[in-house]
Amino acid sequence: MLKRFFTALFIIPPFILLIRFGPPYTLSIMVTAAAILGLYEFYHMTLSEKGGVGKISGIALGIVLCGLFQWAPSAAIILFLGVIIVVLFFCYAFSSEEFSMLPNRIGIIFLGIIYVPFLLSHVTLINRLPQGVFWVFLLLATAWVGDTFALVIGSWWGRHKLSPRISPHKTIEGFFACFVGSVLTVFACRALFLPTLTIADALAVGTGIALFGQLGDLSESMIKRGAKVKDSGTLIPGHGGMLDRLDSFLFAAPFLYYFVIYKIGIL
Repeated sequence: MLKRFFTALFIIPPFILLIRFGPPYTLSIMVTAAAILGLYEFYHMTLSEKGGVGKISGIALGIVLCGLFQWAPSAAIILFLGVIIVVLFFCYAFSSEEFSMLPNRIGIIFLGIIYVPFLLSHVTLINRLPQGVFWVFLLLATAWVGDTFALVIGSWWGRHKLSPRISPHKTIEGFFACFVGSVLTVFACRALFLPTLTIADALAVGTGIALFGQLGDLSESMIKRGAKVKDSGTLIPGHGGMLDRLDSFLFAAPFLYYFVIYKIGIL
């Protein structure tokens, strides 16, 4: 746990400073880089060594998708998702793999593109909103603090397993501690830089980020359990791979974006 803390202490401050004071496309570049690493780890866990064509094509398509989230309208993104299927079939048409494996491989490659770059790129959409950088800070802080509450309370006082089949270390106590930490963080963000956020909306945002963050965590645990690995990688000391750090944001980012534009009405 100490290694996790010191790693976070070393990474988070420069990360926040770059987002706040860096060039306009700093966050988009960060999201793309994180998506590439996360997608590589996903394919490493789910595709065999023979899936090289699929890995390369999936990562390349993921990079293009991240760029579309920064510059293109939503219609172009939807169209591109359809194009991805055509491209994947085209790539495999010239591969030497058995045709019986194509549905499984194409399904995994497409799932990876949706699971990592598509979901994560909603952070880019959030940043494009009015006061977007503050909403990004809210998302990052809430997810990080929620995860920390879940880890600390679950490690110290957790007695009841949340889902032992998926993740034997996650507890019900830690699950509810995540909600407490997330809601408190949203109210702190409201006091610091989002004063127009109502109390009801702050409660909803904190609860939603906690719920979808935990769902993202459990989803990645299912993938790792299927791949029979403890962590998605070894990139970040004490934390595992990039995907281990992204899991809480993957479902929480789309929730926050659509909540802000449809419930709060910010466009």
